[in-house]
Amino acid sequence: MVDYDAAKFWLAVMNFAVTVLVGIYVWSSNRHRVTNERISELEKGIDVRLDTHDSRLATLEGQVRAAPTHTDLADIHEKINRVAQSSSRMEGELKSQSELLRVILDKITGARLQ
Repeated sequence: MVDYDAAKFWLAVMNFAVTVLVGIYVWSSNRHRVTNERISELEKGIDVRLDTHDSRLATLEGQVRAAPTHTDLADIHEKINRVAQSSSRMEGELKSQSELLRVILDKITGARLQ
């Protein structure tokens, strides 16, 4: 008839094999779960860093748009040159007026002394 010891043995072997397979499956799924969690954490960290860089880049782009261009700087340089020329012209006129005033004072004071 049926050999109960052999059936018991094969049932134990199958139980052991199923337990080993379940253990391997649990180990593998935990390993993948931990790996996926680590990847998710890295993605979140990268998202935060990218958001920070995005706002910094937007700030820099706004500042660059507001910065004077080469044409603006050339216009400023031109205006500074005009101011310098005007200042030089006024300095010359002031010197000539001072000299003229000195000549007039010499004539007036010289005429009274004579």
